[in-house]
Formats: sequence, structure tokens, C-alpha cells
Amino acid sequence: MRSRLRGAVRALLAEPGLAGASDAVRLAAVVLMSRTPDETGVVVIRKPELGRWLGLSADRMKAVVRQVRASGCVSMETFKGDYNDDQALKCRMGALWAARGQAGHPLNLTKKEFAVLHGLVEALFAPGWAHRGGSVTDAGPLAGRTGRGAATDRLAALLLVLEANDKGRVRLCGGVVDTEAGRPAVTLARMLGCAPAGAVPVLARLAEVGLVERPRRGVGGLLSRSRLVLPAVAAAHRAGLVKPAESAGSVCREAARGTAAGFASDLDAATPPGEAPVTGETSQVSGVEEVAEAQISDLDDTTPLHASHSPVADVVGEVTVDGGFSGGADVVVEHRRPERAGVREEHAGTALDDTVDGRPGVHQGEGGPLRGDKPNPSAIDHHDQEQPELSGRGLRRRVVPQPPQDLAPVLASVECLWQRLDRAWARRRITAAVRAELGRIAAWTGNENAGAALADRLKFRLREQGGSALVTDPVGWLLAKGLPQRRECAHLACDDGIRLDTGTDCTTCEQRLADRRSTRRALVHEAVAVLPDSATAEQRRTAVDERLHRHAMLRAEQQVADRQRAEQQRAEAEARRAVREAQAAAAEAARQALPCEECGAERAAGLCASCWSVRATRSAIRECVALVLAGSADLTDREDVNAVVAHVRGELRAEMLRSRPAGADLAGIRASDLLTVQNAAAEYRASALVLLTRFPQADAEAELAHAAAMRRAHRHPTHASAVAAADRAAEQARTNTARHLLVRRLEAVQALRQRAEQIHTATGAVREAVNG
Repeated sequence: MRSRLRGAVRALLAEPGLAGASDAVRLAAVVLMSRTPDETGVVVIRKPELGRWLGLSADRMKAVVRQVRASGCVSMETFKGDYNDDQALKCRMGALWAARGQAGHPLNLTKKEFAVLHGLVEALFAPGWAHRGGSVTDAGPLAGRTGRGAATDRLAALLLVLEANDKGRVRLCGGVVDTEAGRPAVTLARMLGCAPAGAVPVLARLAEVGLVERPRRGVGGLLSRSRLVLPAVAAAHRAGLVKPAESAGSVCREAARGTAAGFASDLDAATPPGEAPVTGETSQVSGVEEVAEAQISDLDDTTPLHASHSPVADVVGEVTVDGGFSGGADVVVEHRRPERAGVREEHAGTALDDTVDGRPGVHQGEGGPLRGDKPNPSAIDHHDQEQPELSGRGLRRRVVPQPPQDLAPVLASVECLWQRLDRAWARRRITAAVRAELGRIAAWTGNENAGAALADRLKFRLREQGGSALVTDPVGWLLAKGLPQRRECAHLACDDGIRLDTGTDCTTCEQRLADRRSTRRALVHEAVAVLPDSATAEQRRTAVDERLHRHAMLRAEQQVADRQRAEQQRAEAEARRAVREAQAAAAEAARQALPCEECGAERAAGLCASCWSVRATRSAIRECVALVLAGSADLTDREDVNAVVAHVRGELRAEMLRSRPAGADLAGIRASDLLTVQNAAAEYRASALVLLTRFPQADAEAELAHAAAMRRAHRHPTHASAVAAADRAAEQARTNTARHLLVRRLEAVQALRQRAEQIHTATGAVREAVNG
């Protein structure tokens, strides 16, 4: 039982929502787990009462409840009190609910295990209460420890009790530790997840109340081997053998109030410097033999923490409260607690039979929460054998593959849902959906922030759902609710009222909310303004509700009308688009039916492929001529221009004749001529740029760029690197100038060609007039 409860508490504290949380939040989760009923899984408790279990005031509990709800491990429903504050809390542990029915899961606890865990928590720090019959349940030894650090002390005490063996000793950690803090403090720090310096005062406070003892065994006259002992646990085990009729909880309380002069004297002499002294005024156990403690061996000599269990017993007794169930209390106005764990069973008030669920039972009166004995010796085996998976060699556990390494931080908040994806196709589908959503988010946030944004979205959606326990279909929930973006307004970057690009609140959503609030205030003012001053509060409330309802109905009708108008406009736009498409199709059909302008071929769309090749070749020849003129000719000399044009045309004609394939038809010849001229145009362009880089304008720009770069020579480590950078800048300036000159000279060639065409047209007109 000790092993089962220790594993359950560790598994609960390892939940992602509790990682990094305060000790008060973690202790609240443990207390709620101990009070969880096995049948419903829902705990109802008043906030002040939960604060008494944690040792915190009402003001501190407000923040604790808010942090517990924000952790996502507990879905919490609140009920308002007299002052409109959260008084009653209806809680469900998502991890416990998700572990139900999973064989071998640490959090899959049975009814008896819930009862023993609650009894253990009650024996340590129960706040104490009076029952209806007049009996009183005494407070635990840590009940008086309240205020700052109280939750840490209680959580530390619970973890130490679960780690202690039947002799009350806690196995210390191994390896090299901080000598100033001591090995006990380091052991407790690893349990709490804090620094060793933070565990030193916790141990000191637990020692002050007598719950922890730290004796040392002398070695060669030196007190060098420290120990961590819980005398109350040892006393509970001995009491189970000596007084079987008493419960371990009462034995623990009696031992905590007893005297332990032997331990006090030994610890006063053995407490090392730097640790808080342990007083001998109060003690947990009376009559503890010092010889037994002197024989405590060192860590190297101790056996593993698997001591054999002594005879165990069911915790039974008379019922003093009505109803009740395992691990929880009835929801009554007083919210009183039962006497102990046994009275919360379904058959309260009657002794348990020797068999429970067909399994061997235990004897009455032996064992208890602090002894760590399990009422059912075969409980762990029963859990492991409930739903096994069979393989060729026997039983095996189902192993869920981990998510891809790059998606592990994104899916950390929904790891519990990923573990429930027991099919490969489901994992592949979720992985693809996550990557697709990361791509969409990266368009707004960037690749480095997309993962964090999606992880926050999944965490918020899962908390909004109420925890993973309420998700029945992980695949459907992730695809439909967890991953998709939810826009609250028309802005494309809005996601649940948060802008993806800036990470701030969406201003459009805030404006919409402000408009609604202002409209509501105006409606309330109008409704109250028409009422007489003698109107009662009920009449004002009725008038306001009627005005708001009427406004809501008008707004709904307006929305319906707007939707109908939008649908009508959409239909009209579709009709216009269809008409335009039909007209375009008719125009295209008419164009395709046109004959060729050059050869007259039918249905050539105005120009057949062969004639198009001829036109393209002519256009390429004109481009080649323009490039050569822009690169080397004197555009002001008409004779030079004519000579260059004739030379280029002759070269192109000769090149086309050489490149024509033998035996090709007319279409092949024209295609070959077009390819030849296009290749020549590329070569002429490169040659023109090389020639233009030698122009004086290019030289001047290169010199200016080189001088400007050398003025920044102090930014380079060496003079050679500065000169090289200046040379590169000069070459770049020369190339840019050549490109600029080429564009300008091509424009001049085009203007020259237009003037020539105009002169040719005018000359032809004059010739026709003369001939006519």
C-alpha cells in the first residue's frame, strides 16, 4: 500500500500542469485526490475548509484556487457565497479520471487505497472537527502550522511518511551532496523539487514539532553519519502489534504528543553546526530505546526500501455521520468530516468481511495509514492483471510511441491525449495536422515563435474543456477544437481574442465588446429613465430585461435580413460571373475560328504557328540589331548606323543557314531560325554590356565607388581587405552603369527607328501622290 500511494502521489505531482507550481497548489491537488470518491470522481468542498487543510488563510486561498484552476489538472466549478465570492468548489481530477480502468497506472487507485490515503493525510495535518454525536476528531501534529511555508511543511511530511519503512527510517540519497545542507536536506529537496538550502528550514520546522528526528551515529568519535527518522511511523508499526484494537491515526497523534527524552538528548548532542537544534520538550514517541537507534547503519549498509510488511488490518468503526463514500465526505451545509477512513465505505458502520471482492481480506484492528500497510495484499497484482496485453511470450505493457522530437514541446500540454492515440494512423494524422497549423501560424508569428503560440493555444483549449478527462475522442477534439484557429472577429490574425502577429489583445474584439457594453448601458438607462422614482428593484429589473430582450430580437431579425441580403447579393454576383464567363467563352470561340492573317489557314485564331514563328524571328532580329547599335554604333552617324544594320543582318542570315537541319520541312526550318536568332540576341546583349563598361561614364562611376569604399577602410581589419572591398564596389558600380547606359541607348535606337519609319511613310505617300 505504501508503494501504491507513493507512486500515485509522485505521478500526480509530475503532471505537466503542476510542474513549477507552488507547494500550496501541489498540496491542494494531493488533498483533493485523497478526498476523491471512487464512484463519481467529483469532490465538493468549501474553500475555507480546503484552506484549513492547507494551513492557509482565506485571502491566500483566492490565489491558490486560481492557480489550481489555471494548472489544467483540476476542473473546478465554483458556487458563490453571501458576498459573491467562491465558497463551494466542485472539483474533478482530470488525471485520476483519465487513469480509470488502466491496469498498472499509478493513479488508478481503488476505493480502499483512496481511503488509506485520506486517512494518512488526516493523521498528518487534519484541521480537527466535532461530529454530530459529540465526538471530536483531534487535529494532526501539523494542524497548528499555518501561514507562510505551512503547505511546504505538510507536503514534505507526507512525502517523508510515504518514503519511510516500518522502522520509521527514510533512505537517504546517494552520491556527492552539499555538505553544508547535509544529506537529509538534499534527500528532502529532491522529493520537493527545490534547492537543498530550501529544504534545511523545512526539516528544522518538522523537527520542532517532533515529527522528524535526525540522529547521527558516531564513527571513531565523530558524528559523521546523519539519519532521517520518523518516530511516529515506527510507533504506529509497533502499536499495530501491541494494541491491535487502536487505529494508526490515533497512535500517531498520541505518539506526536508524547515525550522522547532519549531522542532529544541524543539529537541535542548530535545536531551539526548550521542545522536547527531539536528541543527535547516535545516528542513523538515515549520510551524509545537509544540502543536501537545507535545501531542504524549507513546508506551503504542499508537494504533497499522494500521491507517486508507486518500483518495488516481493515480500518473499521462506528458511523457517526450520515452517508459518505470512499475518500470523500457528504455535501452538507456544515461540511463536517467523518471520524476516519473506514466510515466512508459503502457499508459504513459494519465490519468488513474476511473477503473483499472475492480476494482474501485482513484482520481487524491491525495496521493504519502511517504504517503504510496495505489492506489488500494482492491490490497491486490485481491492478497489474486487470487489463493485460498478451504477446507470444506472455504479458506485456502497451508502449505508446513518443511524438516527433520537433513537436514534443508543442504537444507537451496535451501529452495525456497523445498517449491515448493507440493507432498509428491517428498519430500520423495528428502529426500532419500539427505541422500544417504550425505553417499557418508561422505566417504571422515567424518560425521561431510558432511552436510556443500553438502550445499556448492547446493548453488554453484543454483548460477550457475542463481537462483531458472530459475529452472522449482525442483525435476529433484535436482536429476540431484544439488545433484550429478561432477568430472572434473579422481580422485574419485573431485567435480567441489574441493577435497572432503581436501576441496582444485583439483591438477589433475589444472594440466589438466595448460597443456591446455601451449599447447595453444605453438600453438599461433608457429602460430605467421611463420608470417613476417609486419603482421597485423588481420592476426595474423586469423593465431592463424586457428592453434587452426586445433589442436582442430586433438584432436577430436584422441579422437574418442581412444574411438573406448577403445571399441574394452572392447569387447575383454568381449570375454576373456566369454571364461574363459565357461571353469570354464565346469571344474565345470566335477568335479560334478566325483564319490566319498571313497564310489564310482556317481556324488559326488569327495567326497560325508557322506564321507566328516568322513574326517572332523578325522581332528577334530587330532586337539583335538594336543591341549591337546600342553597344558600339555612333547613333548620330547615319552611315555608321546603316553599316552596322547590314552587318548584323548578314551575320544572322548566315548563322540561320548553317543551323538549319538537313531534310527539315518548312515548320522545322522556321523553328530552327527562331532558336538561332534568340541565342544570338543573348550573346549580343552580353557583348553590349561588356562594351558599355568601357565607356567614360562607367569609368567615372567606378572611380567614385572605389574612393567611397576606401573612405571606409578603417572598418576592415587589414588594408588589403579594404582594397579588395573597394575593387568589388567599383566593379559593381561599373556593371550597374553599363546596364543603365544600355537601357538609355536602346531607347535612343527605338526613337531613331520610329523617325526612320515616319520618313519612310512620308516618302511613300509623296511617291504615290506623284505617280497618281
